[in-house]
Amino acid sequence: MLQKIRVGRLLLGFGLAWFCLLLWPAPAWAEDGSAAYVQRDGGRIYTVINTVRVENRSSRLIRNINLEVPLASNQSVHWQDVLGEELFPQPQSIDQAADGSRTAHYLIEELPAGQSVELVQRVAVQNYCVTYDVSEQDSALELEGLDVYLAPSDEINSDSSEIISFAKAATAASANPYLQARLLFSAVNGYLTYDNTERESRSAQAAYAQGSGNCVDYANLYAATLRAMGIPARVCGGFLYDPTVQLDNAFLSPKGHINADRLRHNWVEFYIKGVGWLVADPTFSYRDGDSSGQMTDWSRFANIVNSHRLIYTCEYLPDNNSVIYNYQGAAPLISYSSELALYSVISPFTDLTNHWAAEAVLGLYYNTPPLVNGLSESYFGVGENLTRAQFAALLNRALDRVAPLPDGALADKLYTDIATGHWAYDDIYKAAARGLLSGYTDGTVRPDAYITRAEAAVMLNRIIGGGDLAAELPYVDMQQGYAWARTAVGNLYRLGIMHGVAPDTFAPNKLITRGEGAAIIYRWLQSDVYYEKYFD
Repeated sequence: MLQKIRVGRLLLGFGLAWFCLLLWPAPAWAEDGSAAYVQRDGGRIYTVINTVRVENRSSRLIRNINLEVPLASNQSVHWQDVLGEELFPQPQSIDQAADGSRTAHYLIEELPAGQSVELVQRVAVQNYCVTYDVSEQDSALELEGLDVYLAPSDEINSDSSEIISFAKAATAASANPYLQARLLFSAVNGYLTYDNTERESRSAQAAYAQGSGNCVDYANLYAATLRAMGIPARVCGGFLYDPTVQLDNAFLSPKGHINADRLRHNWVEFYIKGVGWLVADPTFSYRDGDSSGQMTDWSRFANIVNSHRLIYTCEYLPDNNSVIYNYQGAAPLISYSSELALYSVISPFTDLTNHWAAEAVLGLYYNTPPLVNGLSESYFGVGENLTRAQFAALLNRALDRVAPLPDGALADKLYTDIATGHWAYDDIYKAAARGLLSGYTDGTVRPDAYITRAEAAVMLNRIIGGGDLAAELPYVDMQQGYAWARTAVGNLYRLGIMHGVAPDTFAPNKLITRGEGAAIIYRWLQSDVYYEKYFD
């Protein structure tokens, strides 16, 4: 469980995070749909990606693997709107319990030796900073229907005599429920010491007895003390993410997103009659200057600020032990992992569904402003070919953010086949000024001609620079001829930015598609060479 984030600089390499945080204010909003006690702002889009991987590491066939997989919530809460959900593959069925939790049922009929299957859930959300106005109470917000959040449970032992005594002592100074919640927040925060070691029980009673614990223990004990005082409370599970600090490579997942397993966190919501649900995260404290004592971090009581984004997924977070399964044959290996994308990876384009280039396209699409657009609202054209002008425009958009040209700095030569009314007129001359393309001997630039893979490699490598003409390439079709492109192809191959169409084939004359063009630009924007050139 996460206690605090203290890391280095933010790298755009995990999905254009710096570009892709979408910000806009939102009006006050409450769960009943009224403009009420919650003020939301700083909306940002994230995608929670939960993956169950089923592997057959044996030498035998496994049959009829039945799995029950807990799903993240697809319901909005008052600081987070759900924008969409994708499940791939689709489960056989989904059960929903009375508390809103859902379980997906999957059947894998056969899993041959050495193969694996991934069951993926993606939930895109818009997450907000929130503040609360508790000065004016709404008489319509009563306690009816909240009995479940007042009752003791296996984890929230609000009927424990020790916890009841602790709660009463902590709140002796006030009979006001909101002030009592504040007093209990400080009492739990000061009573427990953070300790993330494994233990058999994370219940409130165990946390009280130990006097220490991680965020689960803090949340359970705080919820138990609130319930003990007649204040409805529930535990929330999800991820604690701080977009204001720099994240280093240790937080990156293999797919280039944030490794959300390192951001796992629990906190609490409590309900005040006439006000509604309020968020509180009791785990954190701080030291004031040289003081040796810990102080309660009040920025985490009835408040969410930009430096501690609480991304809700469910009450208690699933892990490897949460997947229930049975099978016939050798035992499969089951793993559960979570990632956080800093934009929506749920595609608005029908032709990107399950396409290999979808992540790259969406990473550029959710840039602010977008680096790519679809050919229509629902069709990207991922398999259609790119023109020289389109590729030049894409490179210009990326460079304009980090190395803009001075005003009026366009190439001074005149191309005979592009007029001022052409949509890419400025982009062609900007690309020429940057040295990314040059015209042909007949004075043309051929903006509407389709661009080949070799030509695209040369244009991009003119930005990156470097490369060794003598470097060996694995591509047999680049070994004879193509001296004009060999350095560029070799450099992009070495950097992992551009690959062949097969292990031994580059296909230099093959026309490059919109999906391929997006992929190489996306890889470039994630590469070390990009950061070293523009941000170090």
